[in-house]
Amino acid sequence: MVSFIRNVSFDCAHPYSLAQFWGEVIGQPLDAEFAPGDADVVLEPASGPRLYFQAVPEGKTVKNRVHVCLQPGDRDRDAEVDRVLALGATISEDHRKSDGAGWVVLLDPAGNEFCLTLSAEERRS
Repeated sequence: MVSFIRNVSFDCAHPYSLAQFWGEVIGQPLDAEFAPGDADVVLEPASGPRLYFQAVPEGKTVKNRVHVCLQPGDRDRDAEVDRVLALGATISEDHRKSDGAGWVVLLDPAGNEFCLTLSAEERRS
């Protein structure tokens, strides 16, 4: 028997607001059972692992050793970068190359790193 990924966990000061951000990023609305001030909030997308947000007292101080890498589903990488920036993300590192290759490292509103890579269509081109 093998293990499977149950959650990707995010430590943060405000689980509800961070879950709202990620819900917009992945297109998964929050369940009505969760409310501002909850100590933990869960997003359960139809595919992939759950995203679990838990309140912790300390802030983030160093680079994440594990992070989420996203691949756009219905738009190109640069359009998705623009979309998540409008949701509240910020660019940490830009590794896009002049030939169109590369990725972008972003920070969510709590400072957690995540990457946006090329879409499947862009990879085929």
